[in-house]
Amino acid sequence: MDKPSEKRTTVLRWHTRSELYDYFSKHFNLGKKKVDREIYAVMETFKPRKGKAIKTAELWQKVGMNLEEKNTASIEVKNIE
Repeated sequence: MDKPSEKRTTVLRWHTRSELYDYFSKHFNLGKKKVDREIYAVMETFKPRKGKAIKTAELWQKVGMNLEEKNTASIEVKNIE
C-alpha cells in the first residue's frame, strides 16, 4: 500500500536566510540568533525526500512556518492575560 503523498508548499514566502531575518525582526522582533536556533533545530528533523539533499527554499519555508506558529501562539496568550 502506498503512503498518501504529502502536500508540498508551492508558493515560497522566504527565498533567503536574510529574508527570514528581516521578516521576523520586523513582525515579531526576533533576532538572528533565535532564527538561527530554529534553523538548526529544523535541520535536525528535516527529512530529505527520496535521499535527495535538502532544498534551502524548503528549509526556509519550514523554519518560517514554525517560527510564525510559535510566536503567534505566544502573542495570543499575552493578549488573553
